[in-house]
Amino acid sequence: MSDQLPFRLPPVDPAAADVPAASLSPELLAGLLADGDDELAAWTLNHALAEATRVQVFDGLLRDAMRLVGERWLTGQWTIAEEHLASRTLLRALERIRPETGPEGRVGPMAVLAGVAGEQHMIGLVCLEQALAEDGWTVANLGADLPAADLGAFVRRNDVALVALSAVGPDRVGALSESVAAVRGAAGERSVTVLIGGRITSHPGLAETVGADGVARSLAEAVSMAAAHRPG
Repeated sequence: MSDQLPFRLPPVDPAAADVPAASLSPELLAGLLADGDDELAAWTLNHALAEATRVQVFDGLLRDAMRLVGERWLTGQWTIAEEHLASRTLLRALERIRPETGPEGRVGPMAVLAGVAGEQHMIGLVCLEQALAEDGWTVANLGADLPAADLGAFVRRNDVALVALSAVGPDRVGALSESVAAVRGAAGERSVTVLIGGRITSHPGLAETVGADGVARSLAEAVSMAAAHRPG
């Protein structure tokens, strides 16, 4: 895989490195991810974060790199093994660059994130978790493949202000509807905003179909919508 890269970055301290932002390309990051190198992938993301906001980096460099990973798999340049390795490597790299929110990160309104039943993709949820935490939310990321009943039980037991659900394929519309209904039933008289993210947002009229408050086609949209519905 490393033959996809024009060069390899040295294992240096990110805080001490001086790298031109233009060299932090999606091609570079995609290659590092497919090589399984979470240390240098995190190094690259940290440098990008020195030049732009977390939302901008995730919606730009990171999203474009994973698009390249998908394209190289679809065109046969890489196998599903490289695609899976890139995804797992990215999750480890994201853990390395988590924002340090401090004690104030425990007192903001609660946002619950989850992939609906049957949904295995986690990267979007982790990116949103970090962006919302940095924006002052208390975030409970419940992970992938969460049954609607369990989501409802969590909402019932906690003072939740926002629920963000993720799905990819159109076959998840039914699971989305069940999850939204579970949130509504558990919330009772409480006001809980429900947002939908993931590639499924290209489905026409999705918010109305599943009973959500809105769909977010980018991380920036999701953070903006969350801010608009944030309790006073």
